[in-house]
Amino acid sequence: MAEVKFRFAIIAIFYFLIFFSSHSKALDVIRDIELEDFTNKILDELLKPYKLGHGDINIYFVKSDQINAFVTGGKNMFINTEILIASDDYREYAAVLAHELAHIINGHIFNTSIEISNLSNKALPIYLLGIISIIAGSSDAGVAGVMVGQASVADGFTYYSRTQEASADQSAVNILCKSKINAEFLISFLEKIEDNQKIEANNDYRSTHPLIENRISWINSALENTQNCNFKKDELLEKQFELLKAKLHAFTHPYSETEAVYNSNRDRDLYATAVSNYFMGNLDNSINNLEILMKKEPENPYYKELIGEVYFASQNYDKASKYQLGAIEQIEQANDLYHMMMGNYLLSFEKEDEAAEAILQLKKSLQINPKNAYSWYLLARAYAFKSDIALANYATAERYFLIGERQLSFDFAQKALKSVKEKSPEWYRSFDLIEVLKKDFSNK
Repeated sequence: MAEVKFRFAIIAIFYFLIFFSSHSKALDVIRDIELEDFTNKILDELLKPYKLGHGDINIYFVKSDQINAFVTGGKNMFINTEILIASDDYREYAAVLAHELAHIINGHIFNTSIEISNLSNKALPIYLLGIISIIAGSSDAGVAGVMVGQASVADGFTYYSRTQEASADQSAVNILCKSKINAEFLISFLEKIEDNQKIEANNDYRSTHPLIENRISWINSALENTQNCNFKKDELLEKQFELLKAKLHAFTHPYSETEAVYNSNRDRDLYATAVSNYFMGNLDNSINNLEILMKKEPENPYYKELIGEVYFASQNYDKASKYQLGAIEQIEQANDLYHMMMGNYLLSFEKEDEAAEAILQLKKSLQINPKNAYSWYLLARAYAFKSDIALANYATAERYFLIGERQLSFDFAQKALKSVKEKSPEWYRSFDLIEVLKKDFSNK
């Protein structure tokens, strides 16, 4: 299994998971509540005609300056942050999601795995929205071990994959129109990435991603067969998208560039520079911008989330906890990261009552997402602070299991089994971990 390292630098804005391969390639997978919530709204609209929802798709966001998106292994979708930054309209982002969903809905990944078995193992194509790459590893605890590299494609696969690309583009038009989103925005986005497609014209035959002009032709053909797809923009979604895009720009681009692009008093500019100033350590400037934004939109949980993190960075734990609690109360759907962050803030007080509350918050986080390894780490810290070493050992075993440290997980599960309350949920789970790991060791 590929080495997995977790880096947790800035809790409120982005939760990092870095996956390394043996070829030193890496995916910087991030989590952000605002990014997840907005994307889930779009996915729900796109999937509604199929009686599916965002919970049926595993979506991962990759911090990258490359315009790229791809799907792997059935229902796993990877979206580079630059996709959103390059989009001038939320409908362009929706078009990218629709294209990738088309591969999943049409079963292209499953069909591809069958076709690949008939090809040389020297090439393993995967579907990207503009750049050829491969998936050369397996997943563990979500997406650990994913390895991305350049691919060459066997001639025997070329027509097969080109056919699937045409199918995905045309299906994306259908998905967008059914969702009342103007499908012409798929064309406008493809035109943006034309300069990024590293495939020369004379190599078109060997490409798994045909030339942009060919793809646009397919999309236009699909649009001609679709009546009334010229739907209007949703102004609320567009505003939310502009704010999200501004925040992502500040996170993924240099401070000077963000300051140059977002240089007015518009809400999105204030939001972008609040983030960029935060990263630069200009905490007062960041707080000032966020206070202006919160006066305009006091119910926005993302502003409270960010200002709470800024106060946390300045070691003002009272205000950090206050604003984070407000974010939790105002978020539309419970999110494991919000409770995880609250648990972290409460632990920083280093007091008994706050540690007890931190345990409750972290348990809520893990009820929502049992695979949140950092919540398990914080829970172990909280139990240790409360001198409950047995439960601290159990939480540590869970954490090590998730990040792939099997031997350490086994060791801590054994310690937990000896001292946690017999027949408690933690006791049964420790026993299960030990049994699973024994089988894992015996198979090696």
